[in-house]
Amino acid sequence: MTQPDSTLPPVAQTDAGFPLKSFLLAVGGVTLLIVVVFSGLLYYATRPQTMPMTVVGLEWERTIQLEQRQPLLPGETGERWVAVRELTEADATPNPRWPELPPGPDYRAGKRTERYVVRVRSSKSAKVYEHSVSADLFSQFRIGATCSVVIRSGVVEAVLPQPKS
Repeated sequence: MTQPDSTLPPVAQTDAGFPLKSFLLAVGGVTLLIVVVFSGLLYYATRPQTMPMTVVGLEWERTIQLEQRQPLLPGETGERWVAVRELTEADATPNPRWPELPPGPDYRAGKRTERYVVRVRSSKSAKVYEHSVSADLFSQFRIGATCSVVIRSGVVEAVLPQPKS
């Protein structure tokens, strides 16, 4: 057996203490990983998805404010028209029309409003989505036809008719 060399000074072991730098690096890395995973899930959950659906219903409503000619008050010149009621026409057909005005020169059409709604459903779900569209798009939809629907976070953002082949 060999004897330890007594001429060498003994090696002192120092207590390094708590490894703060390593701990902070580990916590920072885990935090960064959590942020990246959460951001990815948030992006995936909120990205728009385009899917084919079937048109299951159409609805439109058109309204005209009916104005009636009123007698002039003393001191007035010109014509005086007053809104007396609204005429509304609504249906669930693909052919919208405006309400008819009463005959005669004492009535005229005032402000007009219109609303067009398309209802769609996926073949994978019984849920029916409803979305307002413009008059130009509404005329291109037919019940039973396939259309493209853009959904983000469960909310319909757009309903577009399939391009004609």
